[in-house]
Amino acid sequence: MNRIEDMDELLKKSLTPTDVPPEQLNCQVLLRAKERKRMKHQKRIPAAVAAAVCVVLLGSVTVVAARRYFSPAEIAVEFHDDTLAKAFSGEGAVLVNETQESGGYRITLLGSVAGKNISDYIITDDKGVVEENKIYTVVAIERADGAPMPDTSSDDYDKEPLYVSHYIRGLDPKQYSLQSMGGGYSTAVKDGVMYRMMEMDNIEMFADKGIYVGVSSGTFYDMEAYRFDEGSGEISRNADYKGVNALFTLPVDKSKADSSAADAYLEKLRAEWDTPAQGSYEFQIGKADASDLAVEEFMNQLTPDNLDEYAAPVESTRMVLTPDKEGMVLGSYEFETGAAGGSAFWVTPEIKAGEYQIGGYSYSENALADLVIDVYVLNEDGTVTYVVYRPKL
Repeated sequence: MNRIEDMDELLKKSLTPTDVPPEQLNCQVLLRAKERKRMKHQKRIPAAVAAAVCVVLLGSVTVVAARRYFSPAEIAVEFHDDTLAKAFSGEGAVLVNETQESGGYRITLLGSVAGKNISDYIITDDKGVVEENKIYTVVAIERADGAPMPDTSSDDYDKEPLYVSHYIRGLDPKQYSLQSMGGGYSTAVKDGVMYRMMEMDNIEMFADKGIYVGVSSGTFYDMEAYRFDEGSGEISRNADYKGVNALFTLPVDKSKADSSAADAYLEKLRAEWDTPAQGSYEFQIGKADASDLAVEEFMNQLTPDNLDEYAAPVESTRMVLTPDKEGMVLGSYEFETGAAGGSAFWVTPEIKAGEYQIGGYSYSENALADLVIDVYVLNEDGTVTYVVYRPKL
């Protein structure tokens, strides 16, 4: 360390407060605040966040104190979720404040909390059952070069999408992540920093195995971002990955582990995956209406040879994927309307390069108008091109 770096370190230590108000007090002050700044936000909850930077000049040396991010409790308050804010201020919360740099971003895992009914915004599943037991985790994301993150109302927002999820040691992340375990998120951007609050099924029952928090490039899980060791169950960063692939270990109390509950949860998940969604044709068999029959008729007429005659590709969804060692690829999409989805596809020996393969389809109450067709093509080099097709109406 040179002399300037020594001075920087001394100044940073001198600027670090030795007496700070407790987290619970900070939260109580915010809970009682009547005036709140507002900003544009993503999803249904208004948000406002703030950060402070202290600059001290001493001769020719400039010291910038570490950025002060909002705590998870403060972020919950600004999302107008007072119940969650109190949970983040309680003894059960895990506060981390660990920072990693990856793919040109500086990412900080702020903290996490889990439990039953700890949010003002309790949701229900597609069967109307209340999903009361959830885990909430907050990360702060900023550009490493200091350039501000685009506001959620900006045209540039999400041009470089980031996927934030928990992962579980021993479970393949391509199957077990935010999108498959009751997940969702809220986003706010202020002073150039993005705050992402993630919500998904409470997985503290896996505490003895190990729980990760990953932030990676893309809208869905990217199999290239991380490496999964089937032998040890470890998940690690792919050092050769060109995008963002930060990976944290969440220090969850191992006493919260419950192997029986974990097994039951996995069994329930797999049963749900094997059950067709209410919007699919399979679910409607025996009580199909005219719209369902129209979708069935349309799909029955499709072949690899006439696909382009009846449907058109959505070019924004086109991507080239590399199958894993089992020949599996995961295709996924997100439209400008916010609709998203995807499907899995396995490359088998009988599939020939260049041939269209219809991997599946889905639709909602608008039937043909909402029909999405997952199409895969095996390339000569062994990769697979995935693209969504929509009917030509």
